[in-house]
Amino acid sequence: ADAHGYLASPRSRNVYAHEVGPGCSGANCPPAEYCHHCLNLNENVCGKFGSRSYDDPNWVDNNGNPMPWMPQEEYVEGQSIRVRSYLDTHHNGHMEIRACNKGSACTPADFEGNELIFVKDLVYEGNHPAMPKDPNYPYRGMYAGGQGGSIKWFEFEYELPQGIYGDHVMLQWKYITANSCSPPGYSEYFSNKPFLPSSYWTPGLSECIPPYPNSGQRSSVWPEIFFNCAEVKILPSAPVVPTPHGRSYPANKSEFVRVNQVGYLRFATKVGVIVDLSTSPIGWQIQNHSGSVVLSGVTTVYGDDAASGDHVHKADFTALNELGAYRLVAEGIGSSFEFNIATSLYPDLPHEAMNYFYFHRMGEDILAEHLIDGRYARTALHPGDSSVPPYNGWCVSCANFDLKGSWADAGDFGIYTVNHAISAWTLLNVHEMFPEAFQDGSLNIPESGNIFADVLDEVDYGSRFVRGMLPSDGGLASHKAHNHAWSAFTITVAGENAAQSSRSAMGPSTPATYAVARVNGQLARMWYAQGHDSHADVLWSAAVDAWNRAYGTNQVYSASVASPGSAVGGGDYSDGQIGDDLYAAACEMYLTALAIGDSGMQTYKDAMRGSIFFTKIDQWDWATVTGAGTLSLFAVANDLTSEDKIAIETNIVSFANSIKDSIDSEGYPSNLDFQEFGGKYPWGSNSFIMNRAIALAYAYEITGDVSYQDYILRTLDYVMGVNAMHISYVTGYGTKAETDTHDRWAWTIGQDAFWPRGWLSGGPNNELINDYATPPGVTAAKSYAGPGTAPHAWGSKENTVNWNAPLAWVAWYVENKIVPNFEGCDGNCASKPTLKPTTKSTTKQSTKPTLNPTTKPTFKPTTKPTSKPVSTGGSPCCADRNAGYQACMRSDWCNMSSTNCSHCNGYFTPVPLEITGCCLWWSGGDCSNVIHSSNPGCHYRKSDCEGSCGGTWSPL
Repeated sequence: ADAHGYLASPRSRNVYAHEVGPGCSGANCPPAEYCHHCLNLNENVCGKFGSRSYDDPNWVDNNGNPMPWMPQEEYVEGQSIRVRSYLDTHHNGHMEIRACNKGSACTPADFEGNELIFVKDLVYEGNHPAMPKDPNYPYRGMYAGGQGGSIKWFEFEYELPQGIYGDHVMLQWKYITANSCSPPGYSEYFSNKPFLPSSYWTPGLSECIPPYPNSGQRSSVWPEIFFNCAEVKILPSAPVVPTPHGRSYPANKSEFVRVNQVGYLRFATKVGVIVDLSTSPIGWQIQNHSGSVVLSGVTTVYGDDAASGDHVHKADFTALNELGAYRLVAEGIGSSFEFNIATSLYPDLPHEAMNYFYFHRMGEDILAEHLIDGRYARTALHPGDSSVPPYNGWCVSCANFDLKGSWADAGDFGIYTVNHAISAWTLLNVHEMFPEAFQDGSLNIPESGNIFADVLDEVDYGSRFVRGMLPSDGGLASHKAHNHAWSAFTITVAGENAAQSSRSAMGPSTPATYAVARVNGQLARMWYAQGHDSHADVLWSAAVDAWNRAYGTNQVYSASVASPGSAVGGGDYSDGQIGDDLYAAACEMYLTALAIGDSGMQTYKDAMRGSIFFTKIDQWDWATVTGAGTLSLFAVANDLTSEDKIAIETNIVSFANSIKDSIDSEGYPSNLDFQEFGGKYPWGSNSFIMNRAIALAYAYEITGDVSYQDYILRTLDYVMGVNAMHISYVTGYGTKAETDTHDRWAWTIGQDAFWPRGWLSGGPNNELINDYATPPGVTAAKSYAGPGTAPHAWGSKENTVNWNAPLAWVAWYVENKIVPNFEGCDGNCASKPTLKPTTKSTTKQSTKPTLNPTTKPTFKPTTKPTSKPVSTGGSPCCADRNAGYQACMRSDWCNMSSTNCSHCNGYFTPVPLEITGCCLWWSGGDCSNVIHSSNPGCHYRKSDCEGSCGGTWSPL
């Protein structure tokens, strides 16, 4: 049987075609490869599977044109690099890797003598001894695990050869198997290393006889060989740049140096993470665009991070506060992605995160004019939800349920009462806490301009179905409603709507009924405050009805009753604890009844105060809602005693302190206490992390201690790139941002070629892995699926309403509360925190300077972003590169001056920018067939094209 394997990092051509090809079409897009591990034949150097060769001139795009040269990594001559490979079917053996700097013109002979030298086995996966170097064959990387073993991922350190550098360097990888014959030297290698398991090779086989055919032909003395090629750039040994901080380290990009890929506020704490096995501090530098060193230091050795399995160092560069673009460079390791020191980081994210909810409206047409990306416009999904029958087996005498007006809960089109409830609460809570949040006109939704806050309008629309979940027979609310079978992942609206006939309201539960009370009670309170009494009366009536139905019951949802089966057609959201649901509902009912003078107020207050959860707070999500009730008691005016209010504030601050401790104690700035969660990352771990950031915000509002805001920013550092996956989990944010999440409509339109900005991916999850793409058997923080896997990665790459809701809350708070606090007073609004050393530190942290005065600021931002990109009709503004410089950015600060604009990664110019040419990646072409909007970041300015895009500018 054939073995199977491939070169994963640096990414080979065949792996690039596998990861990028399925979601890409047209120019510069390779045909999709679905057997990227099968290249055991060869024509020249890069391997072949069937009739598809990865050598030039066969390496072409979907239009038949040569693929452009696309370096997958950037190294420095003679550097030690990490090489990762995957053996899908392990047949013993070893790998070899060689270099040639002639690009696509390389021949087999060009690689000979340019071998990369094996340094060490980094033991990427599995608990096995590191494979030693073979002194007789120093270029071999020996594979552990044995034939047919469970170990599939391997990472070796190799040293690049001297004298090989250039913009077009080809690395040729070979996997030489050892199950049909043994390569020379195997007997001596294994006989001298008795500590290696005997299964790692097959003694007694005849010896392979080199040279082996370059074609991949096999025989009893010629092993099966796999061939891959990776395109890289190798810089010559870097010249020394004299600076006050010493010589510049080589700044080749490295996946092991991790920063917030967006950037940092000037006066925030800034800590990067460097992954390296060294137990001694490592030198680091902050380098600017020219390579000059502006700051330097040595790392604090954290050590082994249990959540990720990484051995990490921390580099604290908080002292860097000059605006500009920089890189963190670690000695002997390399450079981070470029990041900015800026006065604002996420000006568009609040709107983008909120646009998620309009995108997912069901029951009405979704119009391009209200979407940030109009390509996703569509006609209404499930307009037939106005009459949904109960599933067979319950509510036999009930009328059909009117559920029209909802948000698709996640990547599917189900609606789930308990999950919706926590999402609605989160969005309404930011407005109750801060009435200026998401005011009328800020979100460009259909209701904008009606004088009511846009966030209230959006939640009101998405929550219409909730009161409809109450059955006409007076019983408990339906727990959820969805199709009887999962929808196909690529859909048509007509096809999805055709499933209406097999769509039902499933069986009831007590938590769902309390959820109806919570949502409608909170909405009613806010509409009464707006003077919209007639609508508020309807909501309040539904809330009171739901409370009366739920109180005194304890029915847990069961998929075996009135549903097509567990997780068939929709998730279960089963919740076995009911006391917290009662408490959270009682809080909302009490607060509303008090506000409107309802006679039932004392009943709700007694139920609330009599709960064991009263004044308590801990981690909250859809299933555990104590925290939501307690935070509402702080945010909304009430008549509780001073003792009760002090208890609430004390518990919130105590919880926030535990979150700060979690950030300090973890290797990466995840605010989840890994041990507290039983050594697991839960499904939707990123939503847990964002909810905890909300608790930090409350602690600041209670105490005025700016360190809580600083820890919110550190939480976003984790989300935006300082994590074990070296990825920004928010789409559209960062050099290496998530490109696709588990969402049927978004995938249908864009797949992984483009994606809406501002969506939070679920995050690592090893608590429950039941999909096909989230990797099992890895550490918790790395249990996350790769790019292009969205259809099969619901366990780690799902998007949902209850994940984007806290993202919207936190994004608004950062831009409207933290930015003015850290930047509006030139950094002097409040005292700066001292970073607490981790318990595992071996080097003492330096003390941070404090800035006075220490009083909490009372000013508010004087401007707010406009609802959509602005056309100035010729006046200069900060034009957005990602929009082809056709409109101004939404940030007033960015548009204020060219200096500000440069820090927002824009171009200060009148808009729309005139089209004067295009960017080409092949010779002999012109702009006649170029669609500028297909790649706006490259096609509108020559400097973009010939700079970061690596193309050639062609004037019109």
